[in-house]
Amino acid sequence: MLVLKLLAGLSFALGMARAHVHVQVGYSAGRWDLHVLDFDSGRFAPEQYPLFVAPAARQAVPAGDSFRFLGPAGDAVWILPQNEASGLLNLGIGTSGIGPGVFVGNQLRLSLARVDGPGHFAMFSLSPLGVPVVHLASADGVHPDADVLTLPAVNGHMHVNWSFSAPGVYRVGFVVHGMFAATGLPAASPVTDYTFIVQGPPAPRLSAPRPRSDGTWELQVTAPGGELVRVETSDGLGPWAPLLELTGTGEPVSFDLPAPGNARQFVRAVIP
Repeated sequence: MLVLKLLAGLSFALGMARAHVHVQVGYSAGRWDLHVLDFDSGRFAPEQYPLFVAPAARQAVPAGDSFRFLGPAGDAVWILPQNEASGLLNLGIGTSGIGPGVFVGNQLRLSLARVDGPGHFAMFSLSPLGVPVVHLASADGVHPDADVLTLPAVNGHMHVNWSFSAPGVYRVGFVVHGMFAATGLPAASPVTDYTFIVQGPPAPRLSAPRPRSDGTWELQVTAPGGELVRVETSDGLGPWAPLLELTGTGEPVSFDLPAPGNARQFVRAVIP
């Protein structure tokens, strides 16, 4: 008896983009305070406030050697841009509650401590000529001494590009470093994790199969408009073989599944 399994990728519920949110750094009375500052709703502990990267953040990695840290040219990358963009989280970095003269040069350094997620994370700025300046990047591993962004300690406020190479859930750990002006001794915050939910396109949907008299099956696949979709088959969850590729229209598209060569035939639709 034929067993047909329909598999589709997991997509996250759409999160609302906030107008202006910060990864915020504070230091007062000997205590570090890394939190999320929502300029509309107030402050939150990082574990209480996931940062959503909407599907509209997806774009292609630009050509050119200077963008190789994002991945091969043409691959998908999700970027929260340093300049405000409609429908996307406007995520900045700020400092608050730190008086002048507490740290040498009134400066702090934000460093990357860890990245846990399905892809790579990078933080970079663009020069006026559009040349990327990479501050933190995990594609070559996490190097806290090299993956560093310098911050103003007093009323700091800056925006950068936040990039992710694949959809999914990321936990990105940051540490803030400084040097006490009064003693010359180093200071470092605990590692603080921020959660990013990077949303891919809606998963394609496969219909239930309809058997035909000749032993073949009729199925339908529905995919977002403009998205390339690949339908693949597998005997008994062995290697997946491509059956067809199509560009989604948002409407169901019918296709035929040949007579199975195995009692357990699996079918899935994926966005490559």
